[in-house]
Amino acid sequence: MKEEGRSGLSMIKPTSFYSSKNEKTKLNWFCYELSVGIYDDMKDDIGKRLKKHKIRDEVLAEFSIYISKKMKDVILQKLSCRIENVYFSHEMIESYFPNLDDKFINKMLDSISKTWDKQLSFCEICPTRCISEKDAYCTMFNDKNLLK
Repeated sequence: MKEEGRSGLSMIKPTSFYSSKNEKTKLNWFCYELSVGIYDDMKDDIGKRLKKHKIRDEVLAEFSIYISKKMKDVILQKLSCRIENVYFSHEMIESYFPNLDDKFINKMLDSISKTWDKQLSFCEICPTRCISEKDAYCTMFNDKNLLK
């Protein structure tokens, strides 16, 4: 059951993923979608625990953007064959939330991993091809409804 609050689409704007027209790439759109998914899934999976740790919706949204941008580097390493597998590190969360205990960080990692798997399953059938055409211009950034 979803915790009360705002959805990722209302909390995270595509403008967080570009500062100029040439950054409106499909890979950055993938990161935007990933951040929305991380936000929503964490609200679903561990929403009550987030509140216990005084992590408000705004902070969770900022964290979701941070993690998805961190994942961009990992995705690029995977695509260039510098690493074999995509990974989620304890340090990614600990550096953002230094006061959380290991048990809660592991719960957050589980939620992020679930979101990642879900995102990739959507990508398999999506015609946009955000990963394979990672550097291509993404017109979805120009959707006026998302920029409100």
